Amino acid sequence: MLILIAIAVSIAIGLFVSLLGMVVALQPRRSKGAKGERIVAGRLKDLNEQFYRSFHDLYLPRPDGSGTTQIDHVVVSRFGIFVIETKYYNGWIFGSSRQKMWTQSIYGRNTQFPNPLPQNHLHVLAVAKFLGLPERNVHSLVFFVDGDFRTEMPENVIGSDLCGWIGLRRHVLLSDEAVYTAFMKLEDLDRMTDRKTTRAIHLKELKARRGKPVVGETEADEPQVPAASPGSVPPPLPDSPWNAPNARSAVPESLAISAVVPPVQRVAESF
Repeated sequence: MLILIAIAVSIAIGLFVSLLGMVVALQPRRSKGAKGERIVAGRLKDLNEQFYRSFHDLYLPRPDGSGTTQIDHVVVSRFGIFVIETKYYNGWIFGSSRQKMWTQSIYGRNTQFPNPLPQNHLHVLAVAKFLGLPERNVHSLVFFVDGDFRTEMPENVIGSDLCGWIGLRRHVLLSDEAVYTAFMKLEDLDRMTDRKTTRAIHLKELKARRGKPVVGETEADEPQVPAASPGSVPPPLPDSPWNAPNARSAVPESLAISAVVPPVQRVAESF
C-alpha cells in the first residue's frame, strides 16, 4: 500500500513539474521578451567598460523612414558596433540562415517563429544609418537566452558566452573620432527618449503595418503558428569556438576607449 501511495505521489509531482514548466515556457511572448532583454543587459555588464559601452532598448528610425524600429542592445567599441537581438525561447530550436521560419519544439508542441537574422539586419541598417557608419562596421548578433540548438546555426546566432563572442572580434574598425561620435549619439538618444511614449507610438506603427508585408521586422510578442514536426533530432552540437579556453585573452590597453568617451552615468534601464 505504501509503495502504491509513493508511486502515486511521484506521478503527481512529475505532472505538476511538467505543467509548471509548460506554463513558464508558454507565458506571453511580450513578458518573456522583456525578461530576456534584462538578462542580456545584465550579462553585458561583464564587458570591460574600458573597451565597451552598452545601450539597451533603443528606438531608431527605420532605414526607409517609415516609423521606428526597436533595438534590444547596442555595444560600442573600437572593434565595431555590436547590434544584439535577444530571443527568449525555451526548448529545442531548429533553423538555418536561409529558412524563413524557424521551429521551437517544447513539451511535444512545435511552433514556428520568423528567422531573426533578417529582423536584426534591419536593425544593423538602422544603426549604421543613424551613426553615419558603413554597414561593414556593424556586427549582427542574435542571442538565445534559453534555447537548445538542434541544428547547426549561423556563427552569429549563439546561446552562450555572449561576452566571449564579442571579445573575439579584435579587428579595429573605428577611429577615436568615430567611437566618440557613436557613443555621444547613442547616449543622447538614450537620455532623451521617453520610453513609455515612444514604445506606445512604435507599437501603434507596427499594428498599422501588420496588414502589409513587412520584410525583416517582427515583434517579440508576435503570435507563433503551429509547425510540422522537424523530424529526427540530431545529436547535440560540439562547443562553439568562442568557448575555447584561450578565447578571451586580455585586450591591449592601447585599444581602450575610456579616454575617448565619458563614463556611463545612466539610470537603470526600464524595459
